[in-house]
Amino acid sequence: MTSTLPVKYADPEYEKAHRDTFSPPKKCPVKSVLPPGVRKEDFAQALQEFTLVLGDGAVFVDEALSDYIDPYDIWEADEGKRKMPSAAVCPASTDELKEVLRIANKYTIPVWTFSRGKNLGYGGPAPRVNGSVALDLHRMNKIIEVNDQYAYAVVEPGVTFIDLYRYCVENKLKVWPSTASLGWGSVLGNTLDRGMGFGANFSHHQAMAGIEVMLADGDLVRTGQFGITNSPSAFLSKFTYGPSVEGLFLQSNLGVVTKLSIWMTPQPAAYMSCSFSMPEFEDIEVMVDEFGEMRRNGVVPNCVWMTSVIETLCISGRREDFWKGEGPIPQWRIKELQTEMGVGHWLARWGLYGSKRMVQAQFDEIQEILAKKAPTGELKGKLFAAEDGERLDAATVPDEHGTMFVGVPSLWSLPLIDWPLPKGSTGKAAHGDYAPVIPSSGKMLLEWMRVSQPIYDAAGIELMGDFFMHERHVVLMNMFTYDQQDPVQRRRVHELYYGLYREAKKRGYGMYRAHVNHMDLIANLNDFNDHAYNRFVEKIKDALDPNGILAPGKQGIWPHRFRHLRETDDTE
Repeated sequence: MTSTLPVKYADPEYEKAHRDTFSPPKKCPVKSVLPPGVRKEDFAQALQEFTLVLGDGAVFVDEALSDYIDPYDIWEADEGKRKMPSAAVCPASTDELKEVLRIANKYTIPVWTFSRGKNLGYGGPAPRVNGSVALDLHRMNKIIEVNDQYAYAVVEPGVTFIDLYRYCVENKLKVWPSTASLGWGSVLGNTLDRGMGFGANFSHHQAMAGIEVMLADGDLVRTGQFGITNSPSAFLSKFTYGPSVEGLFLQSNLGVVTKLSIWMTPQPAAYMSCSFSMPEFEDIEVMVDEFGEMRRNGVVPNCVWMTSVIETLCISGRREDFWKGEGPIPQWRIKELQTEMGVGHWLARWGLYGSKRMVQAQFDEIQEILAKKAPTGELKGKLFAAEDGERLDAATVPDEHGTMFVGVPSLWSLPLIDWPLPKGSTGKAAHGDYAPVIPSSGKMLLEWMRVSQPIYDAAGIELMGDFFMHERHVVLMNMFTYDQQDPVQRRRVHELYYGLYREAKKRGYGMYRAHVNHMDLIANLNDFNDHAYNRFVEKIKDALDPNGILAPGKQGIWPHRFRHLRETDDTE
């Protein structure tokens, strides 16, 4: 066992970003707690057995546990509410993982599983049940295969977006991976949490085929064609014989996914960087309606990412650079800033991929539609094309037009969370969001933004909204940034979240993800037939994990032994 912090990233830039984010709190040092229902002497023996299996350098306690808490926790100073692990273990193979689960079952110790712990804004690696052992899979980091004939990759949990991109570049593979906004996250972890990128295969969970899963008893299962020995279609087809079970392991605590395949984009001959902006708050209505229609009819075949003016400002500086007064920037000042900076209130961005002729034809069609339906908007398109017969190298596309839209990972968006901190502040920037799933209706999106505005105003925070447009729905991120060291701001963020929750519940809007503090709250929205969905999944949970060791409470799914911990009060 060790209390020394492990190195998580070989790349110095990524390791520094990780350390800056997870630096141990000065005022609230990490205090480990015992697993629930486990005696101190039994836990000590379990730690010894974990160490025998994994080695001294892969079992962490004491100060090293600062890597395994929520770095943005609003309850950091409240020991009664703060989510804390008892220890952390880092297996490097399925054999080691099997032994970890055997020991956890032996002592009935709950484990909280994650790949890289970068689901920030939602709790990161912090456990739902205090005293769980953090099951950190970052050392299981093999890229099993990247096939550029059929455009797919097979990865272990610890493989990051930047790892996969660099592997493709170094091996001169003719594929572009999809990447999330930050390159330090796990490809597998992001996919299992229904994460999104920005290119042609942006909806990651819809781009996976076969997966390998270890169940709580150590049994190893492969799904779909991957379950057939030497199947040439293992990662090419979602078809299976019998029930498809991959979905049971999305946002799940029914098993530990150890391998995952994900489809990629064949390197195109041409790419066009596209944007469309409109000047008024109310213009979100026509933008959503027109882009929604183009997503459904295939004119825009890829993700459309839409952002508000505040996010444009965040990229350029901090609040104090634009507003010296008290509270959030008032609307009159935002209008001034739009004029000064030449930016719209809403900005849509997307990419077009294929041959030069195909890309240009798509753009021309989009231009014709928007000129008629949204004439006050500004459309831009920048074409990048390889030489005849060649494919486009993503690295040749300038950052302002490429990066995540051409599969190049980075840490570009990390500084956005510094928005509320004055320069020279001793505080710590943090962020979170409320992420409802809303029909792709301009009227409904405008109404939601109008409802959100006063809730943000009451919290003293600018309305910061962006969303990803699918064919028939949008996943909306009501983002908020705050100083984690300021108790007033923490309380206001808490009230902001519950204010948005109450409005979403009235409208029947479910959530894309939930923070560990709110998993029961959001799961409780599945109320049909007295929460039949949750009861169904919990029946499976009890059958597969009778000791309840795998991530109890994740997504509001509780094993029988821990159901007394379920939170049912939604009145905060």
